[in-house]
Amino acid sequence: MIGAETEAGSRVMAFVTSGSRRRWAPALPLGLLLLPWPAMGQDLDVDALSPAAVQVRVADGTGSGTLLVHDGRALVFTNRHVVEGFDDVTIAVLLDVDDMAVPRFEARLLAYAADHDFAVYELTRTVEGDVVSVAGLGRGDYGFRLPELVLDDGRDEAARVRRGDVVGVLGYPGLGDDGLVYTTGIISSVRFGDLGGERLPLWYVTTAEMSPGNSGGLAVDRAGRFIGLPTAVRTEQATGGRLGMILALPFVLALLEQEDELRRAWADAPSAATGLTLDFRLEPSFGELRSAVGGGVHEVEVIGGGDVDVGYLGGDCVGYAAARPDFRWYGTAEGGRLHIGFRALEANADATLIVNAPDGSWHCNDDAFPGTLNPALSVDAMAGAYDIWVGSWAANSFIRGQLLLRPEGAGGLATGAPTLDLQGEPHFGTVALRAGFVPDPHAIGVTAGGSVNVGALALGPDCRGYAATRPDIRLVWRGASERLMILFVADNAGDDATLIVNGPDGQWHCNDDAHGRTLNPSLTFLRPEAGIYDLWVATYDADAWIPGELYITELPATVP
Repeated sequence: MIGAETEAGSRVMAFVTSGSRRRWAPALPLGLLLLPWPAMGQDLDVDALSPAAVQVRVADGTGSGTLLVHDGRALVFTNRHVVEGFDDVTIAVLLDVDDMAVPRFEARLLAYAADHDFAVYELTRTVEGDVVSVAGLGRGDYGFRLPELVLDDGRDEAARVRRGDVVGVLGYPGLGDDGLVYTTGIISSVRFGDLGGERLPLWYVTTAEMSPGNSGGLAVDRAGRFIGLPTAVRTEQATGGRLGMILALPFVLALLEQEDELRRAWADAPSAATGLTLDFRLEPSFGELRSAVGGGVHEVEVIGGGDVDVGYLGGDCVGYAAARPDFRWYGTAEGGRLHIGFRALEANADATLIVNAPDGSWHCNDDAFPGTLNPALSVDAMAGAYDIWVGSWAANSFIRGQLLLRPEGAGGLATGAPTLDLQGEPHFGTVALRAGFVPDPHAIGVTAGGSVNVGALALGPDCRGYAATRPDIRLVWRGASERLMILFVADNAGDDATLIVNGPDGQWHCNDDAHGRTLNPSLTFLRPEAGIYDLWVATYDADAWIPGELYITELPATVP
């Protein structure tokens, strides 16, 4: 087990590294670059924090990281994708906050997370070959004094990170060459994950500007507490909007306490294959479709992911995919557009999309819009083969879901209109509840949306929106109760969802907006009948995905 146990708000000496790899570039005299964003706390001394944000250097580029003197050891935190495959890295630090980072230490791999984008190294010696003195880091023996950081371990409920909190990011993005860059923004949302049966913050979504090279760097709150590692940037294809993803420190510290989550050598688990490429000459894994002029949406079950790092394609192409295409679509006519999307079955699965068009051009997307991890893109319709891959954010991580193809104009697909399937396996699971259940409410993370035009099915006057073919949730209800309320709350205000329920008696029940001040839907069943309730959460608009929480409750509730 790595790392000592810490009390809430405990102080340790720390430095941080940021980390997407970037190629070497000539250094510019930028020093510490400050970009204006929301103001941080008055007692936050950015210059004092700056020596803690270090640069991680490997043979093919640089990233960022964090060094912690923890349990008597000098440890460097960074992202796995910054250092994957390298047993030893060089750590560059700021000897002068107004100058460039200078190589000062060598560090060796201590462990990395098997299923998460995190790695930890230990300082072994200086670049001159001298043994590193942990005490000397605090004394300033190496040309800088390591600042004292407060670690956010998530145990202090009053101090936990929340939506709307101001955040600062320090790291070494490519645009700053070897100079430290500091930006600020706010926390847009907090996403949770499960580790060892404990629900912990996993991602902090932020408006703070981040660029390649920031990965693994230092993120702090307005009081200067170390709250996480900047890890990724999500870009919305339609508007060019950007949001940063910070790997939450409470999750990282919990990982270090879970020996079965860690690997000690790169050979312990498959790593990203080098030299592999996507090969459209191979037969697709999940079939092909030849189109004719017509409308409709085609859905196909695929499993995305693989060992090919698609970053070699450049641009927005990221993630890991199989060499063989997942699906092939043959267009037979010119004109119009082809809309391609992927909907993961698991709400927290992070997929990417890669398409090779008949003219040989590559088209890629990570997240279709802020608030979703599902990708989507649109390409010009033309005659010939479209080879389609679904990737995963991490190497050899596999994501099951639906590939969605919707042509418009001349390049339509000859498929019938999809419908709601009462026999289908629910996307987000089956829930069995009995009257008087606790805890109440029961919450389930759901991503709304799909290809079925509910309004065209004539289920009822309030039944509208676009839903998946299979139910999102299946509720098995038992016992006698006065009321049962089902409601959906979108993560992002302004997202417009609808709710469709098929009850035990086979009747359809639908709602768009619970009341005049919300776009969130709800349905209330008085003296609910025992049996199976199939639930769909739809989006009001086509080609949209809305993440949020579905709540089931017997209590009186006001829908936000």
